[in-house]
Amino acid sequence: MADNSFWKVRSAGTAISVLVLAAAVAAMIFAFRFAEAEKERDQLVWQNQMSVILAGRQAAIEEWLAEQTTSLQKLTDNAALRIYLAGVADMPEDQASRTDDQLAQMEYLGNQLKGHALRNGFVPPRLEESREIGASLDVARVAGLALTNAQGQVLVSTSEMPSVTRAVAAYMEAGAGTEPLVYGPYPAENAQPVIAFVAPVYGVQEDEDSAAIGFAVGIKLLDQGFFRKLNQPGDMSRTARTYLVRDRAGVVQYLSPVEMKNGDVNAPLTFMLDEKTPSLAASFVLENPGGFAERINYEGDRVLVTGRQIAGTDWSLVRTVDSTEVLGRVETRRRNILWISGLIILTVTVLLLLIWRHGVSVRVSQAAERQRVLAAKYEKLSHFMEVVTDSQPTSITAVDEEGHYTFANRQAEKEIGMARQDIIGQPLKKMLEAAAAREAAAHCQEVLDEDRAVSTLLTREDGRMTLKADYLPLNVGGEKGVLMVMEDLTQLVRERERREQALKNLIQTLTMIIDSRDPYSANHSARVAEVAGTIAREMECDDVTVETVEIAGALMNLGKILVPREVLTRPGELSSEELMTVRESIQKSADMLEGLDFEGPVVETLRQIRAHWDGSGMPAGLAGEDILLSARIVAVANAFVAMVSSRAHRPGLDMEESALVLMNDAEKIYDRRPVSSLLNYLENRGGIEQWKSFGVFDAPVDEA
Repeated sequence: MADNSFWKVRSAGTAISVLVLAAAVAAMIFAFRFAEAEKERDQLVWQNQMSVILAGRQAAIEEWLAEQTTSLQKLTDNAALRIYLAGVADMPEDQASRTDDQLAQMEYLGNQLKGHALRNGFVPPRLEESREIGASLDVARVAGLALTNAQGQVLVSTSEMPSVTRAVAAYMEAGAGTEPLVYGPYPAENAQPVIAFVAPVYGVQEDEDSAAIGFAVGIKLLDQGFFRKLNQPGDMSRTARTYLVRDRAGVVQYLSPVEMKNGDVNAPLTFMLDEKTPSLAASFVLENPGGFAERINYEGDRVLVTGRQIAGTDWSLVRTVDSTEVLGRVETRRRNILWISGLIILTVTVLLLLIWRHGVSVRVSQAAERQRVLAAKYEKLSHFMEVVTDSQPTSITAVDEEGHYTFANRQAEKEIGMARQDIIGQPLKKMLEAAAAREAAAHCQEVLDEDRAVSTLLTREDGRMTLKADYLPLNVGGEKGVLMVMEDLTQLVRERERREQALKNLIQTLTMIIDSRDPYSANHSARVAEVAGTIAREMECDDVTVETVEIAGALMNLGKILVPREVLTRPGELSSEELMTVRESIQKSADMLEGLDFEGPVVETLRQIRAHWDGSGMPAGLAGEDILLSARIVAVANAFVAMVSSRAHRPGLDMEESALVLMNDAEKIYDRRPVSSLLNYLENRGGIEQWKSFGVFDAPVDEA
């Protein structure tokens, strides 16, 4: 009978062993998958950060190019310049054969070019000190403006204008269209990088369907001011590099300065690599603009890379970050997770085996054996706690019901400044500062009284450190206590603040681009954002809603980028088709922002701005409280700004008249609550005085 019991116990122990082994394998698989998921999450975070920064740099470069082409187009749109250029386009090359009128026209054109070049930066750098001492030093011919005839022959130019042959030839080769051409960069005098802009000039009575009577050519030096646009303000990465490249017949040409690890910097246009270089980061961007991958940079180091195509050019913008900076901490954390999981599994397995062995030895004195096994168990558990918690970067301590320390890990030793054997048995108030001790004691008492976990966030040292404190109930052998875990979240909080600032910079850049497309309604987006945010705060909305309406207001006109500029800038009334195109631009704005990760429902807000309270708007049938509150607020702000803002073809309404219009449409088109909040702000909080400048129309400046 005893033998049968022995074999039954042994069989049960064998089954338990198999189950423990299976559980251990399952736990290891789970730990490995969890570590891989953490790695993928961190890679995604870095990918989003790189994309946001790259979008900002792309916008800065494209805005700079747009400024240059716009400047050149203002010159070619000058009616007087077009008349005089038509008069000298076919004049004889022999100066003696030119008439007095032609000479006078040439002098006028030269003065026009000189003034436009000085105002818009189409001049080479000069040595100002040479002027003070009266020295006559040669100035490098690397910038200027020129006018040519239809055959590309220079008729008049600024004094330091370099040759325009390459730029005009590239324009002809591209088909000589109606839009300005960007050519370059290419090496000019002294191998300095320059970029050329070419635009057609038409006769006064001719349009863009007629043949051009000549060309305006502007050449500008790409100096450090341009290349600094590649640098992201506030970028904290140590190894990030952002540079421009292009494909030249199977060769990757680096257009911007190339910084090497030894401190050397290769000048623009001088550094080139074979496009087929294995796993080259720049080649990946040329083939996959907008993609994201791990490749090698121009020095052979492994990097994470992404890139964008610069509109209107053959340039590609490349951003790389050293893989070790991005993934080093991820791999370390992954290894720690696997090691800790393995240690826990091993420890638990050993404990279970000891318990099983204890069950098999039923014929041994049970009382003595139980005492010995329990002692070993507690000893190993204590050792296990030390091993596991000492490997953590957080402070982990435990206190009993009287508030005396019963456990402290290595990080707690460092923070308290004492060895753990000296900490054990000491009261909280003796080990911590007075304020911290009172707060910890209060939370510990709350855990003991209510038998539930408590979590708090603490900010110390004038806001430079953020801590997360978790207080967990303990019950060991009938004795109650509290486990305290202090985790430093400072770096995470700062990282979030940096991401929020990057998003604000991107929104500001996009707003500037939007307003530059339509000078007759400049500042409209910023005003809508300001009024919408004011209404939301007046309604005491939460922070997420306030941020949502401000972002949606700032970006609601982003879709106007797809509307022809002549439609946006036309002073007169628009056709029904043109008006529909402008109205649908808000939907285009939502489509363009789809996929961006905003904290609030920015995209959904944009899609519902045209919804009406009574359901008559767009989307059809959406009405009342079913419309997002943020969309109802932005709709009121947009209507108010549109009514009170002056335009080229009409003055703005008085704010009182606008308020009356909004009130009449309340409960029909608009929600009454945001309308009432706006009226209260206008009448009682100084809104009329604050926004009186909305009614002042600033006409676009025509430099011609």
